[in-house]
Amino acid sequence: MRLLLLLLLFFSLPSAQTGSTGIPPNEAKVLNTFVPEDVPLVDDKGRELTLKDLKGKPVIIAPIYTTCRSACPLIIKGLKEVVPKVGKAGKDFHVVVLTFNPKDTLENMKKFRKEQSIPESWLLVKAKTPEELFRILDAIDFKFMTAGQDFIHPNLLVFLSPELQIKKYLYGVSYDRLEFINALRIARGELALPDNYRSYLFLIGMFGMVATSAYIAYTLGKVYRRKKKAA
Repeated sequence: MRLLLLLLLFFSLPSAQTGSTGIPPNEAKVLNTFVPEDVPLVDDKGRELTLKDLKGKPVIIAPIYTTCRSACPLIIKGLKEVVPKVGKAGKDFHVVVLTFNPKDTLENMKKFRKEQSIPESWLLVKAKTPEELFRILDAIDFKFMTAGQDFIHPNLLVFLSPELQIKKYLYGVSYDRLEFINALRIARGELALPDNYRSYLFLIGMFGMVATSAYIAYTLGKVYRRKKKAA
């Protein structure tokens, strides 16, 4: 009975991400809107691109700044833990690490990639100008405030459709694999798992346990009856 209660508690706990600070985006305002695809970006190798170059696959945007020593490295760590479990970056979807600090330089970005061991299949980019940067930030409703040399900002990921439409936000610095898969499904326009899918998973798990137990009991009963008949 105690084990059953523990299993029920585990599967019914909310899976909200923790660690978010700052003002979250107004999802009612921005979901299903499009980000500007023509904003000129530069990656940490000096190559120029735009979001238009990434169309055709879901795009995951992770806003960070390179001198962050608290949440941003944890966001990268959380992504590195979950991404290999759900697909291949560059093939199945794009991971775009976007610095929102207008003062970040290519050297800052190179250092950040090395320090955080960011996979080469991920893009680490900055906008070419502050004006262009805020076109993207305004589109995803990402707000931050300065705090000395640091920034107060929400910790989040933005999932875009292959057409660069904002479809889903995930908050926090660590990411549940099933929630991440669900966000990608939503970005692709596929049928998403229901919000309370953990309850369904619990019921499915319990049904499996009961069915397995019944099968084992039935098999053991058959063996017992055979032995009894043979005796």
